[in-house]
Amino acid sequence: MRKTTGIKLAAALTALLATTIVPAGAQAAAEPTRDRPATTAGNGIPTMVDANADLRAQTQGSETRWADSIYFTSQVKAGGHDIGLLVHTINVPNGFGRLVSFAVTDVTAGWYKNYMLPVDPEDYRWSSTGLDISAPGLKWTGNAEKMTVKLTVPWGSLDVTLTSQGPTLYYGGTGVFPILGDTNYEYAFPNMRTTGTLTIDGKAQRVTGTSWLDRQWGPTPDDPSLHWTWMNLNLPNGDAVAIWDIRGDKGGNAFATVVRRDGSHEVVAVEPVAKHADRFWTSPASGQKYPTRWRINIPALSAHLTVTITGTKNQEFAEGENGRLEGTAAYTGTYKGTKVSGKNYVELIGNWKP
Repeated sequence: MRKTTGIKLAAALTALLATTIVPAGAQAAAEPTRDRPATTAGNGIPTMVDANADLRAQTQGSETRWADSIYFTSQVKAGGHDIGLLVHTINVPNGFGRLVSFAVTDVTAGWYKNYMLPVDPEDYRWSSTGLDISAPGLKWTGNAEKMTVKLTVPWGSLDVTLTSQGPTLYYGGTGVFPILGDTNYEYAFPNMRTTGTLTIDGKAQRVTGTSWLDRQWGPTPDDPSLHWTWMNLNLPNGDAVAIWDIRGDKGGNAFATVVRRDGSHEVVAVEPVAKHADRFWTSPASGQKYPTRWRINIPALSAHLTVTITGTKNQEFAEGENGRLEGTAAYTGTYKGTKVSGKNYVELIGNWKP
């Protein structure tokens, strides 16, 4: 991982959970390396990742739960219906290996389909020089400005182009944040114009909308009690907000990272999301329990939001007795004192109990 000074800086930002402003000029002037953390073009806190260069495969860590991940969630229109899309590939070289995941939710009609494929190492390629990923049925190429994703599964296919609009969101304000003692790197392109074709059971439809792309790597604790909630919000005023609520035997941390239209960041405390979660649903596949509604309170942003799963409660990738819920959702409430509403995604890892 990168230099200890950078890790301590980012950890302090999120651990303190006080409102932190990161100026718009705080972008990496050169690609960061393990021996040379990023510097800034102007005054402010430096980013610790390079949004374009770090789309490449990362040098793997030694931890069992070290992971290299890229995924996007989309809110699109197809055939007059509201559709949610999720494409994810992850490499856990010292653990369960490599996976390609795809999910489609027809929010209007209330149905959900998913597919998850374990991939043998010899069939999986993620370039160490840029965004170029190949796996059975998957081809993902491009850069921070524009990328194409082509994916084929037994019941359908996706062929889309994602074009970035607006600034990059750096989690924790720098792209580095702690997960219960471990250090992760993460950033997002919160607003990517999305166009292409979705084919389900032989029926092809044009899709148009927006996607939120997330790039993350690093270890997570080997903690059986570990569970988290992640949410993404694109607000009407142009703010993009990413919420993390991480819980485990070692404690917990709930924070939001905000990026404004001008690229400036804010890192603020969030009331623990799990505290205000309800309407629990038990998965018939994994037996796990998941909340399907949350009341989100972010005092520093005068934000009071209700987030609810949409389409269908059953949006789970079940893996035996384990699973994760990656669901389409909608939010309503107030943000900075103004009434707001919109669509988002929610990710739940672990077994949530009321």
